[in-house]
Amino acid sequence: MSLRYAGRVIRSHGVEGQVVLGDCIAYFQGFTVGTELHIGYSAGFVKRYIVRHSQQGGSGRYILALQGVNTPEMAATLKEMGVFVEEEVLRAATQTQYFDDEIIGSSVINRETGDVLGIIKEIWETAANEIWVVDYNGKELPIPVIDDIVKHVNIKRKQVSIFVMPGLLEIVENTPNDEEE
Repeated sequence: MSLRYAGRVIRSHGVEGQVVLGDCIAYFQGFTVGTELHIGYSAGFVKRYIVRHSQQGGSGRYILALQGVNTPEMAATLKEMGVFVEEEVLRAATQTQYFDDEIIGSSVINRETGDVLGIIKEIWETAANEIWVVDYNGKELPIPVIDDIVKHVNIKRKQVSIFVMPGLLEIVENTPNDEEE
């Protein structure tokens, strides 16, 4: 069983033992009733719970009622613990095809020329979209994750094919390396 982090219990809620799930991963859309959650301080040390009820509780937060957690005191014991779920369940809850750790380390290929531009070294979350930061000849090449640019992602081969917009590489090529400053 492959468990992935979904978020953490940030506090209890109400008088019936509900908990508030926060710090959720990007694009998280909540759990369905009956979903099996694993809650603990790490994926290796968890206790199993079943979702009885789930609703959005504000921006990036969800209120969960769990089987066996019926009082505020019981809910309070879960505070600050991570919520982990099986990978397939998390993919369904985020409607994503890949996770950040699967993208980092991927080669970025110019779709038009076949040239390898570099390796994705980090991911920036912005209000508009994600930015994949590519190590391009020792410089940071920001790639907006939008359909017009990212054309194909192959997780098994750790390759991303992109359309290089006119001027993108020139902007980066004309900036000094961090070491030169």
